[in-house]
Order: sequence, then C-alpha cells, then structure tokens
Amino acid sequence: MRFAILLNAELALACEAALLVAAVDIGLALPAALPVRIVAAVLLPVVVVVVWGAFLAPRAPRRLEPRGRLLAEAVLFALAVAGLAFVGATAAAVLLAVVAGARLILGGVIGRA
Repeated sequence: MRFAILLNAELALACEAALLVAAVDIGLALPAALPVRIVAAVLLPVVVVVVWGAFLAPRAPRRLEPRGRLLAEAVLFALAVAGLAFVGATAAAVLLAVVAGARLILGGVIGRA
C-alpha cells in the first residue's frame, strides 16, 4: 500500500506540472495573432493555478471533498487534453490522458484524491 501512495503522489506531481505546461502550450499554439497567443499563454496557467489553489490544493481555503477533487481534476485534465488535441499536439494529449487517467484511477482506488 505504501508503494501505491508514493506512486500516486509522484503521478499527481507530474500531472500537475504537465497541466501547467499544457496550458502554456495551448495558449502559444492557438490559431490567433501573436499578442493574443502570448496573453493566453500567460492567463491559462494562471487560471489553472487559481482553481487548483482555491479548491484542490491540500491547504485550499475551500478544498473539495475527495470525490469532488477527483471530479474537478478530471475536468481540468480533460480540458487540457481537448485543448492539446485542438492545437494539434495529439501525442501530448494522448500521453496526458493516459498518465492523468492512471493517476485519477489510482487515487480513487487508494482513497487519495
């Protein structure tokens, strides 16, 4: 069980970092003018950080209960996967979907959202 808890924590960290990278990548790859892409590349990760910090982080002021956290994480990762697919980063979208899916399943099984 200890291995599963450690693996879940490592996967969670990797997925959170990948989510931020995906947000920047999506912003930069949008089919828009350069200034719009730069603004999107800055604002998308800020939105992710604000949502994560408000509802999902261990010290969040309004932290969701475990099932709600898993659902909120699944929504954020699904949006990132869809965004990556939209901008043509199909391999990154598939990789994020697989790793985030594994992390969410493992987190649900061991009760660690």
